[in-house]
Parts: sequence; C-alpha cells; structure tokens
Amino acid sequence: MARLLVFVLFLLAASAAFAGAAHELPAGAGQYVYHDTATDKNITVFYYKPRNYKPDMPVVFVLHGLRRNAAEYRDSWIGPAEQNGLMVLVPLFKRDPYRGSNGYNLGNVFHATTHREAIGRAKPDTLNPKSLWAFTLVGRVFDDFRHNRQTTERTSYDLYGHGAGAQFAHRFAMFMPHARVDHIIVGAAGWYTVPDRQVNWPYGIADVPQITDADLKTYLGRHVLILIGGADNRRRNTIMRQNRYANAQGDTRVARSLYEFQYAKRLAKRLDTPFNWQRWVIPGVPHTPAQMTPFAASYFAAVAD
Repeated sequence: MARLLVFVLFLLAASAAFAGAAHELPAGAGQYVYHDTATDKNITVFYYKPRNYKPDMPVVFVLHGLRRNAAEYRDSWIGPAEQNGLMVLVPLFKRDPYRGSNGYNLGNVFHATTHREAIGRAKPDTLNPKSLWAFTLVGRVFDDFRHNRQTTERTSYDLYGHGAGAQFAHRFAMFMPHARVDHIIVGAAGWYTVPDRQVNWPYGIADVPQITDADLKTYLGRHVLILIGGADNRRRNTIMRQNRYANAQGDTRVARSLYEFQYAKRLAKRLDTPFNWQRWVIPGVPHTPAQMTPFAASYFAAVAD
C-alpha cells in the first residue's frame, strides 16, 4: 500500500511538472495573445526569452514608442537580453482602447474627447476607472506571465521606456505607488509631467488631487534613472512637443531631462524624503532607441537582486 501511495504521488508530481512545462514559452523571439478581461481586449505581447533562461532572471517590460511598434522594440532587445540574461516583455498598447497620446503617453488616466490634451482637463468627472488606465495593464500582463506563460521566481519587474514610452514610464511611477516595479529607466522623454502643484495637468499636477504627498514621497524614493543621449538636442526633424508649457521645461530633450531631475531633487528636500533618482547622459547618442538599449540592458543586469 505504501509503495502504491508513493507511486501515485510520483505520477501526480510528474503530471504537474508536465502541465507546467506545457505552458513554457519557446526560447528566442516570439509573441502571444493575452485576453485582458478589464478592457475585454486581446493584447499582443512580444517577448524575448534567452536560450539559457533561468527562473531567477529579471523580467523587463519594454514600452514602445509613439508608432506602437512593439515588435521592433522587442527585436532591438534580442542581443542585449541574451547577453545580459533578461526576460523581455513588450506589450502592444493598441489604439483601441488606448487612443492617442492621452490614451498611451498619459496613461489613459483622464478621459479626453480629442487627441490634444487641454490644460486643466484633470477634473474629477473626467477620471477614468483605474482598470482602464494604460498603467494598470502592465501589472495584469505580469500576473498572466507568471501564472500562465513561464516559470519564474520573480515577483516584481523592471520597466524601460523610450520617447513616448519614457513619458508613460515616469507617469506610471507617479500614478502607481504600489506597483511591483524595482527599477525604471526613463529614456529620452520629449517632455514631462513635473511634480509641480503650481502647474496644471498634463505639465504639472496642480489639478490632480489623486496624487497625494505620500504618493510623491514614494515616487521620489523609487529607483528611477533618467537617461538621455548627449546628442539628443535637435528641435527639428524629431517629434518633441513645442508650446509654452513644454518649453518652460527647456528647449531640448537634454535640457528638459535636467529640469525634471532638478525639480524632483528640490521637491524631495522640501518633503524631507529620500531621493533615489539618477540622471545619466550618454555622450554622442542621438534620439535613437537602438543606441540606448545596450546600456539599459546592462544597467538592469547590474542592479538585479
């Protein structure tokens, strides 16, 4: 009887292991579809799984740019992810339900009836349900990955965005104080939502009561790296918002990144809270995502627990 019980337990364990393995993602570049019940939409997730994948490898979410070119962003991470041992996930934020820059860059936090964001739109009656925020999709994709796609020991992830994705990344850090994110790289954002209570949304947070001082302390205490190319200083032939509100942050991406960093540092001092941000300039690099990816990948590998 004892032998029979041991045999049955062995079969159950083997069956469970087989069932888990059946859900493992193939190594290399691929994609899968996640059905998001919150929005009732199918979300395509492009991924790269290193050939020597191990369950303790860091999971990195990569946020695509304005052109919603998730596959291209995934492809640019193949070499660096393989070299540095990173599991990369690039969800595609479709224009339905994440319409325009309000739906993606600004996180779909507030409802917008047009593609252009008006100053002072952040009124309580325009707040979208949190389940519809673009920011909250990241956590749901991560849970689906952990439970249904791949064996992993990771219970948190890193986040990287370039351009429009960088705008998403820094606002994500602000609006999602309880997100399970370890390190965030904000790569070459065109402009910022500065944590300034004297300036209205989307350039500041004067009219955003959802963000409390406690949230700001969490935001300033996160491991955020503002990353910018030293040659990313062109105003023409590049998509960078030009109006009096954005220009108040500086004339170029380099200048605006410095404005954001210095304001956040001063705010941390006023709030008497730890400041864990960094700002690094990569000499000679223009506004080209592929030239920043190797650095971002090596950074995530270096800071991995």
